[in-house]
Amino acid sequence: MNATASAPAGVPADHAPDAKGVEALINRYLVAVKHCDVEALRSTFEPSANISHYYVKGDTVRANDVEGFVNVIRSLHDKFDNAEEVARAIDVRLVGPLASVRVPFGFVMGPNTLEGEDIFNLAFCRGEWKIIHKSYYL
Repeated sequence: MNATASAPAGVPADHAPDAKGVEALINRYLVAVKHCDVEALRSTFEPSANISHYYVKGDTVRANDVEGFVNVIRSLHDKFDNAEEVARAIDVRLVGPLASVRVPFGFVMGPNTLEGEDIFNLAFCRGEWKIIHKSYYL
């Protein structure tokens, strides 16, 4: 990591390299979703991670593991010519080896865009950042 990187808003300068690493992982996640690159998508998650989706229309929470979430993304790409999560911002907060990341987004599916928000929890394990939990609404 680059020790001279400028810090994102709200991140102390001495933690800028960690925040940049977190942002880089979130950007890899977004690119993997856009291109339905399932191996790259899996690689952003710790294998035991879980994903919770607050389903606005049904007022329910649906839980998934990494493989279930990968299948959701795959099915969206099968259904639409394009399926892309477009981040409006990436807001990083660091607590020791953990990070909390808020990502308001527009999810493009064919001609439609739905607004939602991700809340990621990441851990710095074995020398790299990994998503350990993702909550989102759409």
